[in-house]
Amino acid sequence: MLTDIQLLQLKNAVSHILRVPGNYTGGVLEMAVVADYSLPVAVVREECGQIADMLKKQNEVFRNVRLNLIRWIADEQIQKEVIPMSFLTTGRAFAKETDVEAADEETAGIALFRQEGKRLDELFRQLKLFYARAKVILLLTDGSYRIEDRAAVREYLQPFLARKLLILQNGEQIAGIRLFMELTAKEGETDGGE
Repeated sequence: MLTDIQLLQLKNAVSHILRVPGNYTGGVLEMAVVADYSLPVAVVREECGQIADMLKKQNEVFRNVRLNLIRWIADEQIQKEVIPMSFLTTGRAFAKETDVEAADEETAGIALFRQEGKRLDELFRQLKLFYARAKVILLLTDGSYRIEDRAAVREYLQPFLARKLLILQNGEQIAGIRLFMELTAKEGETDGGE
């Protein structure tokens, strides 16, 4: 569950993203919410509901949104769906996923990915390909992903994703531009050491 302070920080971060020059200029807002299924579905459902509720109260623009829900289940299983914002608020967006821990073949695979971590590379590749029009992209994750190709992730973050992405990870908010700068600095360290 997100605290009041975290929600206020999120509100400010989303406002900042919308004010990036050339980002949102009016009309129907398109945004994306990525739910990392390494998190328990109950947590995803609750936090998405809190976020949607806060956004709708924050600004009129969030009352008429083209919302893309992306379920990041595994590298080969990234499900995309356009839903009404109210589905996040009420939890209906996750009504079918009553228990990700259920013992069936699909969730057995999910348990393996939880241990090994999904590739952020693949998620960002798909975000860049399919969500270039989204003005705000929120990623709810526990941070158990891995990065195999830092240069590719940096490439996917440019030119738009870094400015529009906000990662919500274990109570911390990480702007896409911060992730880009960290990856660039690590790449510089690697280059300098050779």
